[in-house]
Amino acid sequence: MLPTLTIKLIGHYSIDGDSKYHADLSQMKYYIPPPDFDNVSFDLNKNFTSTRYKPTSYNKLDDVLRWISENFNLLEKLLSAQGGQWLDIDFICRRGVLKTLLCTPYKKKDKWIICAGKYRGTIYLCEFYTSEREHKYVNATAEDKQFGSWGYKFEQYMVADQPSHKPDPSVPLNECEKFHCIFKANFGDHSLLYAAEIDVGGKYGTILVKKAITWWSQNYLAGVERLICGLRNEQGEVKVIKEYPTHYLSELSKPYNLGKCKMFCKIFLDNVKKIVTKDYNECMYKFYFDGSSDVINYSEIASNDEMYFFLKPWFVDKAENYNSTFQ
Repeated sequence: MLPTLTIKLIGHYSIDGDSKYHADLSQMKYYIPPPDFDNVSFDLNKNFTSTRYKPTSYNKLDDVLRWISENFNLLEKLLSAQGGQWLDIDFICRRGVLKTLLCTPYKKKDKWIICAGKYRGTIYLCEFYTSEREHKYVNATAEDKQFGSWGYKFEQYMVADQPSHKPDPSVPLNECEKFHCIFKANFGDHSLLYAAEIDVGGKYGTILVKKAITWWSQNYLAGVERLICGLRNEQGEVKVIKEYPTHYLSELSKPYNLGKCKMFCKIFLDNVKKIVTKDYNECMYKFYFDGSSDVINYSEIASNDEMYFFLKPWFVDKAENYNSTFQ
C-alpha cells in the first residue's frame, strides 16, 4: 500500500545574514506579485558584485537541533507511553533528506550519503556531501556562484519584509538569510519531524520534466499548493512569470511514477529502523548510494568520527538535563 503523508506546521525559526539562529519570524517574507506576470523585467545579475554567498561548508543539523532543544515539551511522549522512545517521533531530519530519497528512483546518477544516529529511541538523519559534490562546491568559480544566486535574486524581486512594502532588488543579496518551518508528519507507519526552508518567491528557469520531480517533492513535503516560476533567458533576465498548482507538477511528472518515489522513501525508512539499533554513542551509521550499482550500502562508523558526527554534545547535554529535571 502506498504511504500517505499528513503534515502539521508546529514551529519556525530564522537564520540571519551572519548565519545566526533566531527563534522568531525575522526572516519571514511576504509574497508581493507584480501586476502583470506576462510583462516583467527582472535582471538576476543586478548588484551581483555585492552578493554575500552562502558558505560552502555543510551546517549539518545544528539549527534543527537548536529548535528541538528549545521545544522538548512539544515533542515528548507521555511518560507512561515512552518505553524506549522519549520523543513522539521516529525520524528527525531536514526536508532535503526526504527530497533526496523521493527523487532517487529517477536520479540514479546522483550519489548521496545519509548518516543516522539513534538517541533515546529516535533516529536522526543527516545528509552529507559526497566527495564529488564537495569538490564541486569548494571549487566553484565566480561564474558558478553568480549563476547559483539567480534563484535567490528572483525571490528578492517577488517578496518584501512587510506586506505593505514593495520588493527591493537593489538591496545587496545575502544568501545566508533563511526562514525555516518545522513540520511534524506521518508518512505511512513513520512519524517524522523535519525543517524546511521556505522559498516564498518560487523557482526560476524553464519548466522541464526533469525538474518537475524535484519541485514536486519539495512542495509535497511542505504542503505547498502552488509554484511560481520565472522564465529566464541565458543572460539571467526574466520576462515572464508562470504560476502552476502543485498537482500540475504531478501531471508533468507522468513519465515518472510518483508512487514509486513514495515507496522507495518508505522502504528506506523501514530498513533504517531495522538496521539502526545501536545508540549514537556506540556508533553512527553511514548509508551510501551509488547509482551505478543501484544498491544502498551501509556501514557502522565510530561515534567520534568528526567528519560524520552531527548529534552535538550540547544538544545531548540539554536533553539529558531536561529529562533529569522534568521526569
